[in-house]
Amino acid sequence: MATSNSTTPPSGGDVAGSAFFKKFLASAESYIQQPSRLKKLLVDAFNKAREKKEIGAIAHDVWDTLQSLFRLIKLSVSGEYTGLPTTTVVAAVAVLIYFISPIDLIPDFIPVVGLLDDVALVAWFSSSIKHELDKFHEWESAKAATLVSDEELWRPNASQQQPSSTNRSAKSAGTYDMPNAPALTSQSATDAGLGSPSSSVTTPVHTQGADMGPDSRRTSDVAANTTDGSRHENDGREATGGNVR
Repeated sequence: MATSNSTTPPSGGDVAGSAFFKKFLASAESYIQQPSRLKKLLVDAFNKAREKKEIGAIAHDVWDTLQSLFRLIKLSVSGEYTGLPTTTVVAAVAVLIYFISPIDLIPDFIPVVGLLDDVALVAWFSSSIKHELDKFHEWESAKAATLVSDEELWRPNASQQQPSSTNRSAKSAGTYDMPNAPALTSQSATDAGLGSPSSSVTTPVHTQGADMGPDSRRTSDVAANTTDGSRHENDGREATGGNVR
């Protein structure tokens, strides 16, 4: 077993085979079954990763990998993403438990080398599930592309014209403002894809209706009353002015 006196950093496989990681792996499933506990784990891991990144204790690629794991776990547990086996989700949770634990193969309080085992485990695990991570990133990209497409549909260019085959009048053909699509905002530092993801499922834009406020209803009522009034006034009477039809 590697110790703080070791001259060679432990490999990710060594860390994964350690008694520490096996203990965390055994308890990982209980986190998945308790949403509030899992969310706290994700937030704690995110905060630690951000802190270590700011002081240069972890490299940018490790930070990016952890971000992917945060989103992968959150979206898999919520059921929004279904492409990851449950056993892999459990292992990913165990990796984060190990990452935030101050007492592990190399205690985190040891200067400089305290995070070597944590980083080695993250790198090893991400390599072992590279295929699953690639599929997840493709799914994220496809989802993002769909959202952008929806937003573009709700914001047509002014130069676009109505199809020539339409029979609608100019008054009814898009003279009112359509509701804007929800703005795509960046994740907050606390939630960073953790508590949507949570997280946060935005209602699809195409399910939203035009805003019918009080003024719109009054306008509709006035139009209806005017039509009815005109019809009742002339029922059974002879027209006194204008063109007689």
